[in-house]
Amino acid sequence: MFFGGIAYDWISTLIKCPRKVNVENYQKRIISKCGVFTGMNNLYGKKQWLFMQDGAPVHSARSTIEYLQKRCKILKNWPANSPDLNPIENLWGIMSRKLNEFDIKTVNNLEGVVRKVWKNIDWGMIENLINSMNRRLELVVQLNGDCINGYF
Repeated sequence: MFFGGIAYDWISTLIKCPRKVNVENYQKRIISKCGVFTGMNNLYGKKQWLFMQDGAPVHSARSTIEYLQKRCKILKNWPANSPDLNPIENLWGIMSRKLNEFDIKTVNNLEGVVRKVWKNIDWGMIENLINSMNRRLELVVQLNGDCINGYF
């Protein structure tokens, strides 16, 4: 499993996650090492950007919320069963399809290919994913909160 982040003009370092991600690993070995705080603060100013994550237990742990609140703005009450509108989820799907184009035989080979695909992500694609947020939100409202997966 990998952790990565995107913004309109920025992409994080890709972090390989340990098999079991606990709160400490998430805060100290994943979030702090991906460069999100430095990168986003340089682009947008300190606490002038929003850190978005899902409702996974390590994300919603009180210590994680406190850790993030010291460093950025966060969405605190993201519903656990909400439609997944985070553009990074679409990017993971695109990357997964690209990985299928490679003949991957070992775990080490897989890691190298994942890093190569991440490094070569098209900026226009990231911009399109982020720009589609308003349409996605409107569609969720139109569908009374139902899944929008088949629409994009």
